[in-house]
Amino acid sequence: MRLRPAMVGWYNPPRLLAIAVRVAISTVFGEFADRREALATSRPIDPSAIEPNLDYSLESVDSDFWLDFMADTGDGWNSTYAVARLLAEPDLKVRGTNEPLPRGRILVMGGDEVYPTASRDGYRDRIVAPFSEASVGKFDPQNPPHLYAVPGNHDWYDGLLAFLGLFCRRRDASAWADARPGRGLGGWITQQTRSYFALKLPHGWWLWGADIQLTGYIDQPQIDFFSHVAREWMEPGSRLILCTGQPSWAYVDVNEPEPQFTNFSYLESLAGLARKKHQLCAVLTGDSHHYSRFLEGDRHYITSGGGGAFLHPTHQLEDKTFKWPYPPPGVEPVAGKKYHRRFRLVRDEHTRQATVFPDHKTSRRLAWRNLIFAALNWQYTATVAILYAFFTWLVSAQGAYFGTSLQAALAPEPLPPFVGSVQTYLSLALISPWPTALILTSIAGYYYLADFPSYWRLVIGLLHGTIQAAVVLIATCLLARWLPTMPVALFIVAAGLAGGVLSATTLGVYLLLSLNKFGKHWDEAFSALRIQDYKSFLRLRIGPDGRLKIYPIGLKSVPREPEKGQLRKPPLHPHLIEGPIEIH
Repeated sequence: MRLRPAMVGWYNPPRLLAIAVRVAISTVFGEFADRREALATSRPIDPSAIEPNLDYSLESVDSDFWLDFMADTGDGWNSTYAVARLLAEPDLKVRGTNEPLPRGRILVMGGDEVYPTASRDGYRDRIVAPFSEASVGKFDPQNPPHLYAVPGNHDWYDGLLAFLGLFCRRRDASAWADARPGRGLGGWITQQTRSYFALKLPHGWWLWGADIQLTGYIDQPQIDFFSHVAREWMEPGSRLILCTGQPSWAYVDVNEPEPQFTNFSYLESLAGLARKKHQLCAVLTGDSHHYSRFLEGDRHYITSGGGGAFLHPTHQLEDKTFKWPYPPPGVEPVAGKKYHRRFRLVRDEHTRQATVFPDHKTSRRLAWRNLIFAALNWQYTATVAILYAFFTWLVSAQGAYFGTSLQAALAPEPLPPFVGSVQTYLSLALISPWPTALILTSIAGYYYLADFPSYWRLVIGLLHGTIQAAVVLIATCLLARWLPTMPVALFIVAAGLAGGVLSATTLGVYLLLSLNKFGKHWDEAFSALRIQDYKSFLRLRIGPDGRLKIYPIGLKSVPREPEKGQLRKPPLHPHLIEGPIEIH
């Protein structure tokens, strides 16, 4: 029996290196050989009408139509399995509402379906297995619900190959091949044939799932597809739910909005460009592994990335206002006019607290776990300790060249003032090019890490690198003064261990201060913590009157299942995060 995967260790150096290689390769080849272009050619879509498989408009005409949205799953077994159990329940009881919430006829996955990188084995072990286990005895095989997925950046790290095999297997009959059904994922059956899709829902509602690849770029065949859907298939005045790969409204830099917002701005305008009075009502996304909701006018911008990945913080979120050359959806453009885009983080009308999950206070408190970064990320700490032991060996070799040991050089008799030990250490470290090269490489790495704009990035990077060097220098000098007679080999090991622990702890303090004081490094700070809890997904209902209700469902605590053997399946206690949110 395979072990059930634990949460990904993002600071495990071999994994970091493997991810970096995948990212570099997928970025380069993704730009020169975009698989979406080939898909559009090999899997043509009939422009005359929407495929019957994707048309749900005649279902539940006189009753409610339900669908689910979740994103960012396939990290650890416990978190993914817990969310899958909730999604699989035919009728879900949720604290905060008296009515049971039926399982969706459709499940839409909003990106990053597996971590850390896409592969067939990764999908099988980290998403197919927990969803299959959660589905046992919960579904009617004669009438399974349907599954759709938009890829996120992690799904693109193998060029989308494994994603297509799992989610885009269905094929219509043609002169070249027979029809082929979709693939089962637990109790759900996939229906899409490309990495993007348009679904026709009851009562004039539509749902678009867009593939923004790695950098937010929308390929021309995809633009042509959605433009055609808006012009030819959607009835005038249709209402639209847009699912995309990342919350550009939350990521945008208000001082320089173009890099993050340009592609998204064009995507959200496509329905309006058809000039048929379509209304973009809600944008759903993941990528940030928490729940939050922004408003611009009467449009809802919802992030619900709590499908099973490590938790992201919420206390760095804030309102965003910036100038933009194009109007919001539904506003006619005026030549030469600049518009203000205003995204307001929704707050409780009584407490004025942001309606996010986890709440700001909890998020800020969890960030303090970075003080034990060294213990939480012991592989990183061990690797840094080996590097510092190697550096200490180089410095010790310099002492041997001058006929003395490193301890004797740093703590001679009579014992000099501490500043004398520091000066000796610096003279030994900087006299040879190899230790100097390692110091400069380290500082360059901390500069690259710094998540601060332009000038401040240089300042913060240099300051962080200098503090890291100073901490290790002081620790080595103190050890030499405390342990002057320790054998050289043992001293090198001791110095390496002290340097590894102190360096990792310093990094944790840096991440904590950057996040809690400046709202920076939110991804790096919380990926280090690998928090399984605080999961979320959305359950949506389209009523017979055409009104949409969105139920944001949260799960504060995820049960810890055994790595192998019988699953315990303890009760889950989902609750309504807010709302329900009503859209007329």
